[in-house]
This record gives sequence, C-alpha cells and structure tokens, in this order.
Amino acid sequence: MFYQNEFYFWKISHYLMDQYEFDLIQVDERNHEIWLEGVINKKRHVIRLFMHDFDWTNHLKKDLAYLIERIKKVKGLLRGKDVEVHNIYISQYPPVDDWYSVKKPIVVKERKNLTIHTHFFVEEGREEEIGQFFHSLSLEKPNISVPASPEESHVTVQYIKHRVISQHQKRKKEASALFSYGKPFLTYILLLVNVVVFLLMENAGDSTDTFHLIEWGAKFNPYIIDGEWWRIVSSMFIHVGYLHLLMNMLALYYLGNAVERMYGSFKFFIIYFLAGVFGGLASFSFNTSVAAGASGAIFGLFGALLFFGLINRKLFFQTMGSNLLFIIGLNIVLGISVPSIDNSAHMGGLIGGFLAAAIVQMPRKRNILLQVASLLVYVFVIGSLVYYGTENTKNSHDPNIQLVLAQKELDEKNYSQAIELLTKGIHYADDSNEYLYFNRSLAYIYLDEWEKAKDDLVKAVTINESLAEGHYNLALVYSELAEYENAFTHAEKAASIRPDDSQFQRVKEKLREVRDSLN
Repeated sequence: MFYQNEFYFWKISHYLMDQYEFDLIQVDERNHEIWLEGVINKKRHVIRLFMHDFDWTNHLKKDLAYLIERIKKVKGLLRGKDVEVHNIYISQYPPVDDWYSVKKPIVVKERKNLTIHTHFFVEEGREEEIGQFFHSLSLEKPNISVPASPEESHVTVQYIKHRVISQHQKRKKEASALFSYGKPFLTYILLLVNVVVFLLMENAGDSTDTFHLIEWGAKFNPYIIDGEWWRIVSSMFIHVGYLHLLMNMLALYYLGNAVERMYGSFKFFIIYFLAGVFGGLASFSFNTSVAAGASGAIFGLFGALLFFGLINRKLFFQTMGSNLLFIIGLNIVLGISVPSIDNSAHMGGLIGGFLAAAIVQMPRKRNILLQVASLLVYVFVIGSLVYYGTENTKNSHDPNIQLVLAQKELDEKNYSQAIELLTKGIHYADDSNEYLYFNRSLAYIYLDEWEKAKDDLVKAVTINESLAEGHYNLALVYSELAEYENAFTHAEKAASIRPDDSQFQRVKEKLREVRDSLN
C-alpha cells in the first residue's frame, strides 16, 4: 500500500539523519526521492531512497543507468577514497520478471573505489531486507511500526517529513554560522600595514637589498641574540620585492577573510601573531640567513583551518578540506625544492597556528583541557626554539652572516674587525663567495695594504668574472702599485661589463693615457 511505502520512506530517512548524523543532499518530494550521505567507520556512504513501482526489470535497469550517469556528473558524490552508494527501492511489489541480477554490486569504471549496491524493500520480506541492509552498515536496525490507518499514517508522515526538512535546515544554518561568526576587519588592517611598510621601505631604498632589510627590522640572528628580539615580530611586516609582497598579500586576503570570519577578530589576532612568532623563532633556529615576510603568520592561518578540520571533520571535507591539504602539500614540496624559500618559517607558522587555534578554540566551543595542554606545548616549544636558535647562532659559521657583520664594521671604519670576520667567512665558504674577498679587499685598501687587497680582488674576479666592481677596484689597486698595463686591462674589463657607467669609462680612458705615455 502506498501509505506504508511512504511511511518507510520517510521513517528510514529520518532515522539515518537523527541517529547516525547522515546529511540530506537532495529531496524530491514529487518523485519521492531522497539522497543522504554520511560516514560510517571512516568510509563514506551515499544512500538514495526511491519510492517507485517497477513492472519490468528493463525499467529498473534504465533507472540504474540514469543513477550511474547522475553520480558521475555530481562531483561532490565522488569525494573520498572509498565511497559506497546504496540504491534503495521502496515499492509494493518487485518487477514481475527476473530482477535478481540487478542486486549485484556495480563498480563504476571511472572510479574503481565507488561501488553501487541495490536494495529492494518490497512488502513481502521488507523487515528482513531492512535488517540485512542496516547490518551491512554495522548499524542498529530501526524499530518501525506502521500506523494502522492511512489517515494516521499521513499525519505521522507529515510530522516526520517536517522533522527531516527542519533538521536539514538547522544543520545548514549551523554550518553557515561557522563561516560567518566575525567580519574581516583586522585582515584589511594587516593588508594595509604590510603595503604601507613596503612602500616606505621602497621609498627609502631597495627592498631586495640585504642591508636595507636588516635596517628595517628583518630577522638577522646575530642581532637577535644581542637583544633585538623585536625582529621576530617586525620581520612579519617586511617583504623582499614586489612579487613577495603580492603573493603574501593575496594569501592573507583569502585566508584572513576565512579565518577571521570563523574565529572572530580577537581570536584571529591572537592566532596570527602567535603563529608569526612561532614561525619567526623556527626560522631563527633552523635558518641562519636574513629572512622577512608574513609567510609564517599566513601559514598559521592554514594551521587554524586544519584545527577547524580536526573538530569539524565532515564539514571541513565538504567545504575546503581536500583543496586546503593540496595547497599545504604543494607549499611543503616547494619549500623543500626551492632553496630561497624559508621552509622552517612556513612549517613553524603552520604548527604555531594550529596550536594557537587550539588555545583560543572555535567560537561557542571550549575544551579547557585541550586549551591548557596546547598552551603548555606552545610555551615549551617556543622556549626550546629560543634556546636552540641562540646556541646555533653562537656556533654558526655561515659565511653570509660574517659578510653582513663585516659590512657593519666597514661602515663604522673598524677595518681590522671586518678583516677578522671576513677571514672567518672565507675559511668556511670554500672559495665560493666573491663578496667575502671583495669586502676584505676594501678593508685592506683603507689600511693601505695594497698587495693583500690585490690578492683578494684577483680571487674575487676569478670566482666571478662579471664582477664589475672587482675589476674596477683592481684597476685602481694596480694603478697604486704602478702596474699600469694590468690596471688598464681590468679598467677595460669593468667598462665593458658596465658600458653605461661614466665613472668606469673615465678611469679606463685615464689609464689608457697613462699606459700609452709610458710606452
């Protein structure tokens, strides 16, 4: 009877939603069709309930073919590694001809991990079929008592139908509320601050120049262990060139909008800065180079989204999960394969953001034990990073660090100290950094040690024949040593590398005159 079929149709749907948190994908009341999805034992199940009578098996097969095509077209239904589709027909009678062949599982060719199971809940043996179906899912069978009269059944069905629709709408509203808790106010402020700082830097100098970056507050380990710990925070607002700024600001715009809407402005602020500090200290510990950028804090926003996925797994994978994990994985691969990327800051920010999100928690959800544990872990790891980074910097032999420190000594006219630092850098550089020799030659020139300056400059231009400044200074040194033929050779080389440099051209012509006058 129709009213009995309708009762089972809505009762089973409501039971799966109410007891096992299945979500309603689609409902077509006119054609008596409902689609549900849920996760059981980490496997995704899609259930289609279709109330329809089929007279012949070929009609049933046409519906199955339609079902398969529909599944292929709806990409959301194919999400997940293993998907089981349960196609349930609720009808009074089965087809009059042989229909048992359609009950065999169907593996979709395009997706071998997607299997379709067909079930028939007909009047005869219906309870047994329902029991077998729920047993196959390792679920408890519902206790279904059909009302005795059509009138009573109709009233009950209307109530159940209302419960199904209202429960679905309630879940949609709750899900929507998770993504609209706050407004992205701070995100735009951070974007503005980063852009303004960058423009000020560019106006004052070159944002790709190492010394200019350090002057503006980039992360530089030797200065940090001397007490300039503020660089861990200031480096979050400094970027190296326009492309670096553009990429980070795009990421901040999209991720910041999402995270601030989900967590609210205050918690977003805490997550951003705790992640930035964590990423900065990770860079301080594992990367001795000069570093700058908001990447650590931005990766912290990834971490906050991962924490959301941990406590809202189903909604996470329904919305952003797969794409987010792909982007994180791609960035990890890029960080490993591209030497210039500060992967330690990225991974540190990711972990720091996850811990920060666990500390502040999602709105309207609190787990005191998790908050305290996350705070203790954060503090412990921060302390460990400070200790390790300090010891690592003290024992560092990074030639680039020696080069930067020596430049400061040169600027302050401490030439002997500069020579000492550069000599240390040369010892550990394996003759691969021409600027160590070039800068040491400058110190020797200021100390009137011309032979030593000459030797260093020869070494510098041997390592890099295109070092125009090296050839130019070598020309001046040879001139000071009265070796005018060699002086002209290197002046000519410098002028050929930089044909538009008027100073180089003048020196070349002057040395040509001196050389010719002596011949």
